[in-house]
Amino acid sequence: MNILKDSSFLFLTVLCAALSGCSLPSNQSRPDQPIRAHYEQWISNQASQDKINQGLTAYLALDDAFMSIATRLYLIRNAKYTLDLQYYIWEDDSIGHLMLSELLKAADRGVKVRLMIDDQNGTKLDDALKTLAQHPNFRIKLFNPYKYRSFRVMDYAFRFKHINHRMHNKLIIADGAASVTGGRNISREYFDASEHFQFTDMDIFFAGTALKAANSTFQIFWNDDLSYPVQQILGSSNKQDLKALRQRYSRFEGQQPDQMLNKIKQAQTLVAENLKNRPIAWAKADFLADSPDKIRGQARDHQLIGNQITQIMGQPKQHLELVSAYFVPTKKGTAYLSSLNQNKVNVRILTNSFLANDVALVHAFYQKYRVDLLKSGVKLYEFKPYIEREKRTWYEAMTGNVIPAKGKNASSLHAKFFDVDGKVFIGSFNFDPRSAHLNTEVGLVVESESLQQRISKSLDQYLPQVAYKLKLNEKGQVIWLEQQKDGSIKTHTYDPETTQFQRFTMHAVSYLPIEWMM
Repeated sequence: MNILKDSSFLFLTVLCAALSGCSLPSNQSRPDQPIRAHYEQWISNQASQDKINQGLTAYLALDDAFMSIATRLYLIRNAKYTLDLQYYIWEDDSIGHLMLSELLKAADRGVKVRLMIDDQNGTKLDDALKTLAQHPNFRIKLFNPYKYRSFRVMDYAFRFKHINHRMHNKLIIADGAASVTGGRNISREYFDASEHFQFTDMDIFFAGTALKAANSTFQIFWNDDLSYPVQQILGSSNKQDLKALRQRYSRFEGQQPDQMLNKIKQAQTLVAENLKNRPIAWAKADFLADSPDKIRGQARDHQLIGNQITQIMGQPKQHLELVSAYFVPTKKGTAYLSSLNQNKVNVRILTNSFLANDVALVHAFYQKYRVDLLKSGVKLYEFKPYIEREKRTWYEAMTGNVIPAKGKNASSLHAKFFDVDGKVFIGSFNFDPRSAHLNTEVGLVVESESLQQRISKSLDQYLPQVAYKLKLNEKGQVIWLEQQKDGSIKTHTYDPETTQFQRFTMHAVSYLPIEWMM
């Protein structure tokens, strides 16, 4: 009986402590002043300056994983004044530490580095982050941190409303003048370098007028009360730790073959030529972003990226192409997409198949809208879970490491982009309730017929190879058409490569009242 009383007392004590301290301590950081954009460092010729004076932006779409990582390294290595970065995920792996190593070298040469990571990222990088924060030119913040970082179930139990909203932004800005945004986080699987699976993704490099809004967005998030200095959350490190980290990164670089370093150097040269000598294209572009108030559930009207997208891109009149890794249209979205097709707007959508989706719950709520979408004439495609890659990845070629065939070919769509009548959005925004209402997102809208046509032609070419085409049979049931190497078509009568139990579970879960969280 005494044991029962003691246990009850302990439980009540823990519960009271949790309930009495559910909020984080007040943020001790001071607001930063806006930085100056050094366009002359990145766009030096007069013709480019004239383009900026006309309100235009230079852009380069990055659908290739190697060019995407090389462009980020190019920004870091060539920055002279400032580097601002904000990411949802920054993994404790070779790509994550390659980027941190480059940022540390930038800080050593006098560049002011500000790194902001959403605290959903986890705790594996904690030691490295608090060590880097000792550098006088390297400042790091955690956005919307968990209070119980090593026992997060407590936050889910007592602070769920706070921690269910995340900063999903992906952005790097050099000298306030050149940037990359898009769908890629900082981790091996986003750059064709994972031994387990590879994300297919899309980023966009941009320099010029649109940077004004990008700089403002970063500044607003950095100064927000939800953005905490890493020292306040993790404590401080010491100078010896920073020395040891430098040695670790030096050994890491020494282990990289000359072929890898030369390849990256070549790619950086290509990026430099595209930017300074013959930029691929200039166009009117708008950087869009949610307000941090969305995390608090207080954002309204133009503070929401969804409303900004609608205002800038307008209503489709001819066609809409949508690529969304996590696609949950909801009843309202399904009705909207169906109405477009009825108004003779061509609608084509690509999302993940069940096995390709790394979040099975999302697929459960997407699949219940497939029949209605297909009935309305929407062209629907699902990304295959395995995409045969006959060539070695850039990571294999450079490091000599062989990624197992299963890991190299295992695929998942992670891109988020869409085009509407000559306007293209590339960013972090998925067509689902979470992106619309819970997480903050960013992206770039480019007004370019040529970019839109390039995307359309690319989808025409690659969809038969990488995706199943969905149709309805004579009974009104969904079938999946898979094009074989010889051009023949294989028909699947249920979600390809799934078991009966998986399909049953997927349908059962779809009845749960949690679609608003997807």
